[in-house]
Amino acid sequence: MVVSRRKALVYLGVAGAPVAMRKVFAQGERVKVADLAGLVPLQPVSFSYPDEGSPAILLDMGRPTYMGVGPKKSIVAYSALCQHLGCPTAFDPKEKLLVCPCHISLYDPARGGICLEGPAISRLPRIVLEVAGGSVYAVGVAYGLIYGRASNA
Repeated sequence: MVVSRRKALVYLGVAGAPVAMRKVFAQGERVKVADLAGLVPLQPVSFSYPDEGSPAILLDMGRPTYMGVGPKKSIVAYSALCQHLGCPTAFDPKEKLLVCPCHISLYDPARGGICLEGPAISRLPRIVLEVAGGSVYAVGVAYGLIYGRASNA
């Protein structure tokens, strides 16, 4: 018996099912990252989250940005580890992109950390931020796993 692709999907229960984005959210310890007054647009702030072995990068994009926080909704943060092989990314202020120096995957911090090109196929995990009392705090990780981890906790 030959089963069509459509029937196989129906049998598996996935026909018509929406494609869901992997939203892995881990509420973590509240860690102060920066003071609002000290942030300069397009000048990255390096920090570690959710632990010392997990480099992250905070950016004030200077304009309202997808999932941005702060007075201008312009502040975002991501895991700095490339989703391809875990190399640490660096911010290119001219291109306004996070670039992996190992295999040149490019990520757009203004568009949710999506991968624009390169061998990586997943977006960078977003560090969930909170602004309170003139400071920016990291409070969790969303949208994917930090490279090399089984969980973001």
